[in-house]
Amino acid sequence: MVKVAGLDLRARQDKPSGMAFFQGKRLIFISKAYGDEAILSLLETYTPKIVAIDSPLSHSRGFRRVDKKMIRMGYKVLPPGWPAMRRLVSRALRLREILGRRGIVVIETHPRSSLLSSGCSIGELMVREGLEQSLIRDLSKDEIDALIAALTAYHYVIGNYVSVKDVDGEIILLPRICS
Repeated sequence: MVKVAGLDLRARQDKPSGMAFFQGKRLIFISKAYGDEAILSLLETYTPKIVAIDSPLSHSRGFRRVDKKMIRMGYKVLPPGWPAMRRLVSRALRLREILGRRGIVVIETHPRSSLLSSGCSIGELMVREGLEQSLIRDLSKDEIDALIAALTAYHYVIGNYVSVKDVDGEIILLPRICS
């Protein structure tokens, strides 16, 4: 079974980034990590093949064309050109380069949009995906977003996902799961 990860990356290394790891559809680890070294250490420990990251993976002065598509579809994304977003994108691109050298594929996702595209609440998604719904009570927002990102990576691996794509990027979302 392929291992995947979700990373809810923060712009600053002194703020917690959420991380979740799945082997197949089984959650094997979820936590927060501070700094790139801690993130890379967890990735080395759990050895995912795919990492879905909650960050734009290309720079832009304002909204990218792919972001404008997302907005037209009803999703609320931020432009990579904002100062805090520029820091986030730069950090994500550095990590993607390191991970790429290790043979790990990095995909872009937006957990809140991915949850919306699934048609589920977070509780419904947990049940439909075979996870313990009570787990979310003990998780931070960062960890919940990482969990959604990891589920998105799992669906990407099995070929059951939504792709929003344009010349400046591709954002992977969950397919419709709930009615």
